[in-house]
Amino acid sequence: MDPHPAPARSGFHRQPGAGPLAARSRLGKPGALPPGPEPVPALRVDVLVIGAGTAGAVIARQLHRAGLATLLVGRPGAGLRPGESLPGAARPLLRDLGLLSVLDHSAALPNLGNLVSWDSDTLQPTDFIQDPHGLGWHLDRPRFDACLLEAARSDGVLHIEAQVNRVQRLSEGWRVGTQAGDFSAGFVVDASGRHGVLRRRLGLARICDTPLVAVYASARDAHEDHRTVLEATPEGWWYSACLPGGRRIAVLHTDAGNASRLIHTPSLWHQGLAGTRYLQHWCRASEGWSPLSATGAGGGALCTAQGPDWLAVGDAALAFDPLSSQGIFNALYTALRGAQAVVAHHRGDQLGAQAYSGQLHQVREHYLRRVRYYYQAQTRWPQAHFWRLRRNEALRA
Repeated sequence: MDPHPAPARSGFHRQPGAGPLAARSRLGKPGALPPGPEPVPALRVDVLVIGAGTAGAVIARQLHRAGLATLLVGRPGAGLRPGESLPGAARPLLRDLGLLSVLDHSAALPNLGNLVSWDSDTLQPTDFIQDPHGLGWHLDRPRFDACLLEAARSDGVLHIEAQVNRVQRLSEGWRVGTQAGDFSAGFVVDASGRHGVLRRRLGLARICDTPLVAVYASARDAHEDHRTVLEATPEGWWYSACLPGGRRIAVLHTDAGNASRLIHTPSLWHQGLAGTRYLQHWCRASEGWSPLSATGAGGGALCTAQGPDWLAVGDAALAFDPLSSQGIFNALYTALRGAQAVVAHHRGDQLGAQAYSGQLHQVREHYLRRVRYYYQAQTRWPQAHFWRLRRNEALRA
């Protein structure tokens, strides 16, 4: 990172305490403008980042630190989300980003290991003692993302809580319409997750792997075991873990048709949980379970993660099957590498973004080999619809 950033080419000063960056929300947080109908004056920036989740907050902070006038547009995610874990390999990445303290501030819990029943009826324990990076973590994802967003705001990133409703390409740069007004930017970063705001607006091609849906609920944790439990069944695979705040999550990853049946008849999900050989013992809730939720969880990727004046990061660029436990790590990694590519582009190096896209292609190829290997290794129900779909996908590869 250049310790002597080049002067800004946009219309506002980037030092905290001056101009638009001194804006404060009603709660007094620096760098934030209040949500609501009041229009924000027109503003031109070097980079506009769509999406205020993990990848969006991190890349906006990195770009601002590199001297680029950066606007972050989006609302922080809220509510329970499945599979929110971070491997120990993220520790050096967070250290490089100067964000290691976020784990403490977000009350992340240590992940002491895994208990897995996958290709046999036995429950196999693994731990992270041999992992050079050490233990992983169970996350309260909304709290984790809120801490990342606060780190970006504290550094002086201008954040507007608004939804993007229009993206228009101009002869030079972009015009982005939001509920808070229109903004122009020389470069746009899509960090809007699987929804892919920029992809949908521009009609970009995306590769979608075999559909996978996570159907999940949470309850007060009565077990207090910090290990992850994973169990394969004919309908898919179950996952359970403790969460910060004394909660426990249980998730069934299954095909779309079965997910629809479970959402319409929740008792089937609870019957499936009670019918697991092992996982049920970690899910004896002291209180009732929350209502079921469902979300798409299949892997996929943009055919290219960058263009002449845009770039995608996080799930917007490359999404992973939760079996890989790489989703949040990927958000951090692509934010770091993506920021480096945008800075290189700003300095006239047009090859940086292309190299970034190539890196993501290599990451996806490695991911596909591993996830297909694990799905093929599970052979106990060869005629079950869920497993047959994944075996056929691996054979076509």
